[in-house]
Amino acid sequence: MLDGIDVFRITGARMRHLSERQNVVAQNIANADTPHYRAREVKPFQFDSALLRTQGGVAPLKLAGSQAGHITGSRRGVDVTTDRANSYSEDPNGNTVDLEEQMVKQADIAKNYDLAAVVYKRNAALMRSAIGGRA
Repeated sequence: MLDGIDVFRITGARMRHLSERQNVVAQNIANADTPHYRAREVKPFQFDSALLRTQGGVAPLKLAGSQAGHITGSRRGVDVTTDRANSYSEDPNGNTVDLEEQMVKQADIAKNYDLAAVVYKRNAALMRSAIGGRA
């Protein structure tokens, strides 16, 4: 029902994106001591993505495979990259995870998720108020 309303659709997509980004950061932290592990990052959220441009429903998500039998990307259609050109450092064992960088990212994700949740709640209260319900 709320999928047809842009603010709910965009906020929901933003929250799913942040959830996937949190998952990738957690994987980076878990592999902080793994030799030759390349830290990963989720591509930035874009409001004009194909997911958000659909009219009247959810856009079909397509998975791409780099080799037969392998699936790349994420299970939710969020692009994950291992381009670490902007990494703070690389350990002698080839690991590019910087725990300080990952903790900063975690704080940023939490802040943005809280903001998206507030936007969603406020708009839900506005909708209830508009239809004569309790806010």
